[in-house]
Amino acid sequence: MRLKGLDLNLLVALDILLDERSVTRAAERLHLSQPAASAALGRLRDFFHDDLLVLHGKRLIPTSYAESLSPEIKRILSQ
Repeated sequence: MRLKGLDLNLLVALDILLDERSVTRAAERLHLSQPAASAALGRLRDFFHDDLLVLHGKRLIPTSYAESLSPEIKRILSQ
C-alpha cells in the first residue's frame, strides 16, 4: 500500500469508517462533526482513487478495494 503524501491521521478515520459503515457514527467516535468526517472520506477517496464506501440503500458498504486495505490499515495502526 502506498502512503506517501497521505495524512496518516486519515488512516484512523478510514479504519473507523470501515468499522462503523456510517459517517455519522464514525464522526462521533472520532470526535469530529459529521461534515468533517465526510470531508475526510472525500480526501481518502481522492488519495486511493476509489469510492471506499458506497451507499447501498441506506447503508454504506465497503468496496472490495477498501476491504483489501482494512487488514493492512489495522496492522499499521497497531504498530
